[in-house]
Amino acid sequence: MRLILIPLMGPFHLRYPAYNSVTVKDILKASRPQAVVTTVLQTKDFDRPKWQDTPEIALPQALIPWVKQQQIPLYGVFEPSPDPVALQDFRRYANEYPKLGEQVKNVEANLRPVVQLLEQSLDLGRIQHEVLPALHTYQTYREDILGDGPGTDWLHERVSQMASKILGLPFENLTILASAEHVPFLHESLQEHLVDIPDTVSSEESRERSLLDFAFGVDVPEVGNLLAQLRTLNSAEARYHEANLLLANGHILESLEILEKASQGNFSEPYYLPGYLLARLGQLYDLNRDRNAALRCYKGVRALSYAPVEAFEEALRGLEKPFELSRAEASQNRVNSMVDDS
Repeated sequence: MRLILIPLMGPFHLRYPAYNSVTVKDILKASRPQAVVTTVLQTKDFDRPKWQDTPEIALPQALIPWVKQQQIPLYGVFEPSPDPVALQDFRRYANEYPKLGEQVKNVEANLRPVVQLLEQSLDLGRIQHEVLPALHTYQTYREDILGDGPGTDWLHERVSQMASKILGLPFENLTILASAEHVPFLHESLQEHLVDIPDTVSSEESRERSLLDFAFGVDVPEVGNLLAQLRTLNSAEARYHEANLLLANGHILESLEILEKASQGNFSEPYYLPGYLLARLGQLYDLNRDRNAALRCYKGVRALSYAPVEAFEEALRGLEKPFELSRAEASQNRVNSMVDDS
């Protein structure tokens, strides 16, 4: 069996231009898999649109749409905790006992090197050679101190079960999309079957993804430069970001015109865009005192088979009360936080 193990970095993909969700998709394509496995979800989860709320944003943003488009078999081998509240209970329990509480503090202190690395701009090489070894050191130390139980949420045992499921699949060439948290122990269990991740060259789509990810930022320097770059992209998502920047700088009518045009075309991808775009369009109609049009947009968000929680909540607020400019900054922060917290 030949396995390629690709680490997923959750919302950090938005911060890493050299390892964004399209970069991962390019690597996935280059691996030429017979089947794709993820440790993030279970196979049954893909039957419900709700799966897109996963914190591993690269999956719904780029990876799973490509896998489905290529009609490649897809498996989810996530092994849930035997007690979902055990870790929370353990931490509360540890706070009541000074010696145990001190041990927990020492364990948490050993996570700092990982946190410091994650705050830097990383590529796959640094993730493989710096982040994952540091994470393995932390996880091993934590297990040595606390045991593989409530204090670790049985991580080692659960990952071992995921590895067994992977080895039981009837394919010779598999690519595994794994949360970084799962990678160190997966590597231990699967190492004799693992091969190197294939080299890829940054694609134009990956460079565009980096620009769009950057536009999600709450505080954007040099707005004029970013607007000019967004206008070179022919996508509904680029128009959404363009409209947001214009709104943030007081250009309501221009922002409305841009989103109206975008809404008349295909804005079905990426997965969060339909909900976001319609919610923002409804707010712009409210600011333009077109309440009936705003209500249609808010109702449109509610009618979608999937909308991010933040977009859905903005639509509910809009149905209850017309959007006001004083709420614009708070609204944008909530919308931006969807990707950071998803």
